[in-house]
Amino acid sequence: MNQPVTSRLDLVREFILAHPLHHACELAFVSAAEGKATLTFQINDFCASPQGTLHGGILYALMDVSCFFAVATLLPADQHAVSVDVGTTLLRAGQRGDTVYLRAHVDRLGRTLAAMRVEASVIVNGEEKLLATGHVNKALISAP
Repeated sequence: MNQPVTSRLDLVREFILAHPLHHACELAFVSAAEGKATLTFQINDFCASPQGTLHGGILYALMDVSCFFAVATLLPADQHAVSVDVGTTLLRAGQRGDTVYLRAHVDRLGRTLAAMRVEASVIVNGEEKLLATGHVNKALISAP
């Protein structure tokens, strides 16, 4: 009986989502294809500051991860991407219990560098509200 072929993205997804930080944040993969990725997480006790709002450092880290998923859809099997520059601008506070939507896309994929943008948003009273924007640049290296 033939075993189903597991894609590189499937292998990377399982490995990344199992990371203790990502697991504690309940990071969930929604989709990734053609240089775009969507992930979600709920602002739980681990992700919240003492004031009950989303901790900016957690958001920064998970925005970086969402950009990795976006670029991973475009890389050949012998390449990997590592962050060299990450910037996040916080626009509003997310509250404990909110679900955060991370949407990343690749702006440019070169020979040695990938440039990406990401937005984080929440739904408030049925309306999507932007929490933060960010950019991530990743160096392209040989896969470990």
